[in-house]
Amino acid sequence: MKDILTELTKGLGSYNKSVNSSIVAVNKSLMAIGYILVSVLFLIEMLSWYRFIRNQGGEMTWKLFLEVAIKYFIAYFLVAQSGAVLNAIMWFTNGVTKLIGVDLSGDTMFEYIDIKKGNPFIRHPINLVARFVGVAAMLSIKVMVLLRFIELYFFKAIAPVIVAFWMGDNTRHIAINFLKTFGAIALQGAVIVLTLVIWQGFNIDTAVQISKDSWLGGYADGFSYIGKCVVFLILLIGSQRKAKQLLNVS
Repeated sequence: MKDILTELTKGLGSYNKSVNSSIVAVNKSLMAIGYILVSVLFLIEMLSWYRFIRNQGGEMTWKLFLEVAIKYFIAYFLVAQSGAVLNAIMWFTNGVTKLIGVDLSGDTMFEYIDIKKGNPFIRHPINLVARFVGVAAMLSIKVMVLLRFIELYFFKAIAPVIVAFWMGDNTRHIAINFLKTFGAIALQGAVIVLTLVIWQGFNIDTAVQISKDSWLGGYADGFSYIGKCVVFLILLIGSQRKAKQLLNVS
């Protein structure tokens, strides 16, 4: 499972260099739109201040203008460095993931040993289903890793446009939700690794308790393995939802 940990803790640049190059190009192209949005928000805020001060019988001052201008200068910087901000979030979540998976080891985590004894009309179907769900669990991890990175690349591409909303009081929630959602998707790697750590700690023969005295007793390992894989798949599919819950993403 170390290969899964390695995949999950890769940066956007190292996971797929060609895709990342294309995304960086899109990110840079959308910066122009980000700058325009920041400029529009700046003009709207200045107009609001002008109307408010005029209604109060006052006049615009250079101090007020500079205070607002500095705030939007920071916004221009955030738009320009939006990719770097997301990379920093990825670096942090990858560090958390590595710490969680420090004891993750072995390539036989989903290994299944066929049941050799018992009625062949019972044990053969059990063995077949167990192997199927085991393969499904392994493939699902690969698919989830791929889907996670596709989402991360998508967020990085459109980051300059969404981050531009940060400085508007009425639009700030859009940028905040965007960053929190990206953080949740990045944190999904840690949730997946934690699920694998929990899986690794469970003993197959204790996951599902079946009395050895019953007619199913001889097939306990098979049923236990199947049940364990099904639970793992449910947790894996819900890993992103769990990450979003942790960051309170709406």
